[in-house]
Amino acid sequence: MPTNGLVPSPGERAASGRQGSEQRHLPLPYVAGLVSFPVLGTVLALAGLPTSEIVPLLASCAALGVAAMLVVGGGRRLAAGLASAILRITQ
Repeated sequence: MPTNGLVPSPGERAASGRQGSEQRHLPLPYVAGLVSFPVLGTVLALAGLPTSEIVPLLASCAALGVAAMLVVGGGRRLAAGLASAILRITQ
């Protein structure tokens, strides 16, 4: 690792096995979805809604959220991830 502040050459990065030392974090919309759906499901169940209605409701909300993120972000990576998830489910 260079100590002179210069960016390491590709060979040095390959030798260390790391492309960068920065930490990767999930964007806020992903975290909000991961937190809000279990909370919404719990609240709906405590309110007396049957589970057979909660799951399709939350699934349709998630589908709308994914569609909105695809439209707004143009997300190629998100579309590829969604396509691979659908393929894994159907196989």
